[in-house]
Formats: sequence, structure tokens, C-alpha cells
Amino acid sequence: MKVVGQGLPRVEILEKVTGESVFGADVRLAGPILIGKILGSPHAHARIKSIDARKAERLPGVKAVVTAQDLPPVKYGRFVRDEEYFARKKVRLVGDKIAAVAAIDEETAEEALKLIKVEYEVLPHFTDGLEALREGAALIHEEYDQYQALSMVEGRKGNICYYKQTIQGDTNRGFQEAERIFEHSFYAPMVHQTYIEPHAVLARVDASGKATVWVPTQAQFFIRASIAEIFQLPLIKVRVIPTEIGGGFGGKMLPTIEPAAVALARKSGMAVQIVMSRAEDFQVANPRTPCHLRYKTGVKLDGTIVAREVELVFGTGAYCGNGLVICQRAEMLASGPYRIPNVKIDLFCAYTNHANCGPYRAPAGPQISFASESQIDIIARELNLDPVEMRLKNAVEEGDVTPACGGPLKSVHAKETLLKAAEAAGWKERRREKNRGRGIALGYWLVGGMASSAGVKLNEDGTATVMTGVIDLSGTVTSLGQIVAEVLGVELDDVHVRTADSDFAPHSTISAGSQALRSMGSATKWAAEEVKKQIMEVAADKLEAEVSDLVVEGKRVYVKGSPERGLSLGQVGQLSLTHKRGPIVSIQSVSIFPNQPAISAHVTDVEVNPETGAVKVLRYVAAQDVGTAINPLSVMGQVQGAVIQGLGQALTEECIFQNGRMINPTFLDYKIFSSLDAPRVEVHLVEHAAEDGPFGAKGIGEPSIIPVPAAVANAVYDAVGVRILDLPLTAEKILMAIQEKNQSGLSQRAASSDLIKPL
Repeated sequence: MKVVGQGLPRVEILEKVTGESVFGADVRLAGPILIGKILGSPHAHARIKSIDARKAERLPGVKAVVTAQDLPPVKYGRFVRDEEYFARKKVRLVGDKIAAVAAIDEETAEEALKLIKVEYEVLPHFTDGLEALREGAALIHEEYDQYQALSMVEGRKGNICYYKQTIQGDTNRGFQEAERIFEHSFYAPMVHQTYIEPHAVLARVDASGKATVWVPTQAQFFIRASIAEIFQLPLIKVRVIPTEIGGGFGGKMLPTIEPAAVALARKSGMAVQIVMSRAEDFQVANPRTPCHLRYKTGVKLDGTIVAREVELVFGTGAYCGNGLVICQRAEMLASGPYRIPNVKIDLFCAYTNHANCGPYRAPAGPQISFASESQIDIIARELNLDPVEMRLKNAVEEGDVTPACGGPLKSVHAKETLLKAAEAAGWKERRREKNRGRGIALGYWLVGGMASSAGVKLNEDGTATVMTGVIDLSGTVTSLGQIVAEVLGVELDDVHVRTADSDFAPHSTISAGSQALRSMGSATKWAAEEVKKQIMEVAADKLEAEVSDLVVEGKRVYVKGSPERGLSLGQVGQLSLTHKRGPIVSIQSVSIFPNQPAISAHVTDVEVNPETGAVKVLRYVAAQDVGTAINPLSVMGQVQGAVIQGLGQALTEECIFQNGRMINPTFLDYKIFSSLDAPRVEVHLVEHAAEDGPFGAKGIGEPSIIPVPAAVANAVYDAVGVRILDLPLTAEKILMAIQEKNQSGLSQRAASSDLIKPL
């Protein structure tokens, strides 16, 4: 391969570094643009007794005020229709939308918000999933049994918006066979995606009632569908134009401020722009779901795992939102990348009084890996086994079946990836040093794929254009260009990938879940192959040759063995305009792909200051099973970025709530991992072409964040002998654990709470 497999710079990089790229807040239109602001609830849970917006409407410079009365009385939701865009009777989180205003400037809009008077009856609130599920807890949704829901939504009861039990084998028999049983409770808090660009939108509604929305989103077709549903419009009356996106990581898929902008534009007759503040984004956007986890694992003395029971409680937020996406992923990941004959998983998704949680990079993955891989390390040390050897003994292999994976696993390279990381890190050769430790962990992700389509056309000068709806988050556009260039035998510069809007792009999947390249890349490759076929047919007629005798290479089509007897691709493109088959173009679609494992293995070295508890990451080695790396440069960047994000979640990041309000909603208070904190991340790719995916590529955006918290926790234990069971591993927690160990001999700091018993 000449183009695929090359580490090429991203094609859009020049526009970004020169400032030419247009992000959400950069959109400008001819004519005036109003500034929109949203009034959010100050209470986490309350009944609305009255709303009076008359003073705001009379304020000079205010062009529109909207409340629930300005929208159809529609409940919407991806899985459960439990949400109204503007609250009518009840608010369920701080920041729940009450009203919105549009004014000539920001100052006027802010003043108008202050003039809207809302009377509340405050109710008990819960920002923790376990508390919401306690017997007798106040209901967050009293009318839950009246909501429409998809058939997959099981077990709704009280504040449980979803419950499912999954069983493989017989855990009772498995625990009877076990020679040792280990049980631990863990906790992973809510964390935010901390993308650079907060949510932003500009909306305009024309005389026909068609809404056009400019927005940085990962899911333009989902946003279109949601707006159409909320306003009871046909899809052709909504156009979503994606802008450049200043980071997403799963946080820019659900509708947030888009419907408010549309409502204000409809009422005012003018374009309206809303840009969230950083604090607003922290408070009401779509962060990673907090989770309580209990793991009970039975093993033989040689380290063979024979049984595992898992209880998971996710706090999904005030509305179901994408809660079931998290739960479905958790169900597939809960047993870890291990061959376990007997598994039982009890999974609870609880309503809570905080922001709807969303599919932050590898949804449910880091939380589950933290619990599973920490316990694997505990077991290995208790049985005096090498942590690498224990993982090798139990790692999944080709053809294994894990709970909810959908069939036998294919393209499995868990052991090779594990050995690659251990070898690169010098696992067996290291010298022990005081207060320094080394940890290892596996990450397990199942890469799926969703229905998508893409188009490729040959231009009259021999270049090619790709028509797609994919959102470029991390080099996807470059990789799609490489795929087409490889198929057509041209250079990357000869391929232009155009991300079109919802009116013109073929339907695409969401750009998330490591599935964009697998789905859109496959559709793009098939379209390019069809274009190549058409090129050969046109050229064969002109050259009076058989298609089977032709070669496409170097922007030319020629007869094998006679390179002088050929045509340039530009000539073929021109000939096609008068050829019987017409212009050369193809649109191809792909359906849903089966899940495919992508394994990551990480080793990290840390140093812990025993006087302060502070952790310094000294070295980080990441091995990643990638199938085929379409663009190794982009792949390594993905892995490195995921590791840095994961280190933040391991050591510093946590959304902290007080009276239902997040109290650290700025980068002064919410500590992310910076370049000053980050170690050099050594990336090692494990390449074996996967059974499907373009040129055998696997999705790689998710897997490398998954093992990070566990690897760090295991390294901290190795350094100072204390086990922290609740994230993040702050200096305060570690110091307290060290002091407790010195005083009592305990080496384990328990998670915040035990879990509930299964239904």
C-alpha cells in the first residue's frame, strides 16, 4: 500500500493554525444577529408554581422571550420520552431550562433574565445514584410509568430508569469451585470532557418555517431529528450545518442549546446566537456518568478466574438521555477482557438531580476497567502471582464469547498487546526504588459500527471528491482521503473530502464510539471501488481493451505491460461526460457492523511523595491493537491524547456538588492534566488486519483511555502499599491512606459506599 499506512499530516491543519476554520461561535450572517441567553433553574429539584416574563418582554432591546408555552407539549428522548425542552411543571437539575431571551446585545439579554420571576416549591434532591435508589427516596419522575419508551428499556421502578440482569453460566456453581473469593466496592465520579470550545449555536428560521442551525456537533443527523421532534416539524424543515468542532469526546451529541436558539429565532424573526459560558457548560452539558461498582470474583489458586458477579449503579442524570448507551456498553465490558465461564451482571441506571450524562470517550470503559483491573491486581498480589502472567492466563482469545458481545469474538489480540506493553516497559527487568511503583492494566473495548453512507465522484481533472456527513474530530477526514487515494491510485492531495450538511450529505453515523472510521471508512472504500470500476469501464471502451487487462496507477489507466497505451484520470473523467454510462460517481451504504474487540495494554511508572501523597507520573507505555493503522501518525496522536485525558481522570478530575450545584465549574477549580503534568507517552501499535473495516482498520479513539486509571492505581499501590478504591487518586486520599496504614496496618481505603442488592 502506498497511501494507506503512511503517517501523513492532517489535511485541515493549515486552516486551523491560520485561523481560517470556522467554529461554532465564529459563524456570521448578513444582517443583525441577536444574542440568546437561557434561564436555568437555581434548584436541583423543585415544582414550578408560576413564571412571569412580562417585565423581560418589555425591556428595551429584547426581541423575544420564550417558555414552554411557546413550544408544542412534546416529551422527547432517545430511549425514553421523559424530557420537555423547557420545564413546565417541574425542574430536575440546577440549570434545567425555564426560559430563554433574545436581545440586541449580551448585556440586555442578561438583564432580561433577571427580570423573569419564577416561584418554586423546593423538593428533596439526589446527586448520587445510590441515594436516589434508597427505599423511600422522593421520586424524580412521578409519572415515569406514563412515558413512552423503547422496548429495550427494562426494569423501570421508582428512580430506576433502567435495570437489566445478564447471566452467562452459573455463578453459584462457579463460586463453589473457587478456592479464593474476592469482593470489593469501587466508585468513579462524574467528570467532564473539558473540550476547548463550549457549546455554541446560531439559528435562523426563514419565511417558510425552515430552521437552519449552525452548530459544532458530533451528530448532525441526530440533532436534526431532535429539533424536528421537539418542534413537531418534518425533517426537511430542519437543516443542520456542522461547523468545525473544538473538541467533543462524546459531549456534543445530545441537543443542548440548539432548540432554544430555534425557538427564539422563530419568535423574533431574526437570527439568534447562543454561546455557553464555561460554567454553564460544566453545569448542564453531558459529562461522564458517575458509577458505583461492586466486583466479586472467584479464582483458583493458580489465578484462573472461574466466576464473577458485578453490580453497577450509574447516575444517569435528570433525564434518561443517552443513559442506555452507557448501560449497553457497561454490559459488554463488565466482565473485562477475560475468559470467565460464569458471569452475572446486575446493572442499574438511576435518575439523579444533575446534568444528563453522556457517552464521554469510551462510555463506561474507564470506570469498569478501574474496578476490574484494580481487583485483578489485588488478586494477583494475594496469590503471589505476577500481574502480567495472571492476565495472560485469563485473557480472551479468538472465538471466545463474553456477555452481551453478540457472538464469538474475532480479530482478538489481547495477549500479544499485553506482551508488547510489558516488553516495551521492561516489566521483568526493572529495579525497585523507594516510593516508586509500576502498574499495568488492560483496556477492553468493542468497536461496533452503525448504518452510514458516503459518496465518491471523479472530477474532470482526475481528482476525486468524497461526499460525507462525518464530523472530523481527530483526523477522520484525512484517513478517508487516504482510503480513496489508495483505491484510485492517486496522491492524498488529489482527494478532497467534503463534509456536507444534513440537507446534502448522505446519512452518516455519529462521530463517536470509535466507529466513524469503521463505518464511514467502509462506505467510502466501497464507493471508491465502484468509482474505480466505472473508470475501468470507460477506459476499456476508449482503449479497446478488456477491463481485466487494465491497471489504475499514478493518476493513469493503462494496459498491463503497455504503460504508453493509457489515459490520464482527467481524460477518463472528461470522457465519462459523453460516455453511455454518464459521469463517474458512486454512493454506497453500510449497515450495522458486529462488535469487534480492540485491546489496549498500559504500563506506567509513578513516584509517590509519602509526605504529601502527591503522584508524579514518570513514564507511560501504551500498546494498542489497531488492526491496520490507516494513518499511524494520527493513531499515535489519538493514543497519546487518550492517555493524557485518562491521567486527569485518574489523579485530579471530579465534578463536585453542593446542594445540587457543581461548585468547581471553571478551569481554576476543575483540575485537568496539563502539558506540565504529562509524561512522554510511548506508543506501540499492534497491527493485524481485522476481518472487516477499511483495509482491516479498527476504531482506536476509545480503547486507550480505558486502562489509565487502573494502571495508575496499581502503580500507586506498588509504590507505597495503599489501595485507593474511589477516583480520583488525589494527594489527600493517598496521604490519608498512608497515615491510616502506618497507624493500623490497613493498606486499602474503601470506596464511599456498598451497593444495593439486585432486584
